Amino acid sequence: MTTTIEKQLVIHATPERTFRALAEKEELERWFVQKAEGDMRPGGAMKFEWAPDMVEKGQILEIDPPHRLSYMWEAFSHSPVTITFELSAADDSTRLHFIQTGMGEGENWGNYATGMSHGWDIHLDHLTAWLETGSCPPAGPTKSL
Repeated sequence: MTTTIEKQLVIHATPERTFRALAEKEELERWFVQKAEGDMRPGGAMKFEWAPDMVEKGQILEIDPPHRLSYMWEAFSHSPVTITFELSAADDSTRLHFIQTGMGEGENWGNYATGMSHGWDIHLDHLTAWLETGSCPPAGPTKSL
């Protein structure tokens, strides 16, 4: 059995604009990571650099602009996890459903999941601020990760 993190929020930006912020290098480097690389197609390799000594590698699983983006990465754990962003239009906004799956259970995984959940709260706040105001704190690791 695995642990899942799910978050839902409404962002006052179109699904197309929100998807670009989730998938394009220049956008990701504004709100999420210090350096982003990716071959944005199913099976394509990706790499996120949070800081010089914090690098995550993964693979694109699904990309369906502007509705869905899913990828697998190590996420600072011993086994890969899956990150999925599902987007749908909500008036002049986007309803974003975030899902992280693949985390195990037990005390170590529970602590990891708690830290990751808090970290995603911070990152999603930064994404929202970036899309709604054009400004957000510097991209990179959060204190909880």
